[in-house]
Amino acid sequence: MTPTGAACAHHPDVSAVATCMRCGTFLCGDCTELVGESPCCAPCVALLRKEARPSRVVQVALALNVVGLACLPCSLALPLPTLVAGLAGVVLGMRELRRIARGEGAERGRNQARVTAALGGLNLGLAAGWMTVLWFGDFRT
Repeated sequence: MTPTGAACAHHPDVSAVATCMRCGTFLCGDCTELVGESPCCAPCVALLRKEARPSRVVQVALALNVVGLACLPCSLALPLPTLVAGLAGVVLGMRELRRIARGEGAERGRNQARVTAALGGLNLGLAAGWMTVLWFGDFRT
């Protein structure tokens, strides 16, 4: 059976239900992928994911971890900024890596998410070490 209107570019015997917002290709229901609320074809979705900017959340978490590292020597009583930054870095970095693995995040953000998670781990380790020294004192005596 021949479709009466536009046909899908990949399935010529199936009627098109949408056009790709980026390239204009006619798409059937099986070929349509939504990016936000806009229909796209699979090659355009892959290209959009590859060219997309890294997540703003990971960028903020990365900056927070750098600030947390800088604040550690200044926090004599409790390394709270470093602890908060470390926790945020680990949680948000790992969350973004899972989003990228599921195909929901920008590929360009993978390295940034890894660095954020690693700096978060470093911040948590340094804060834990600092608190251990503060609470238990010098072990050389």
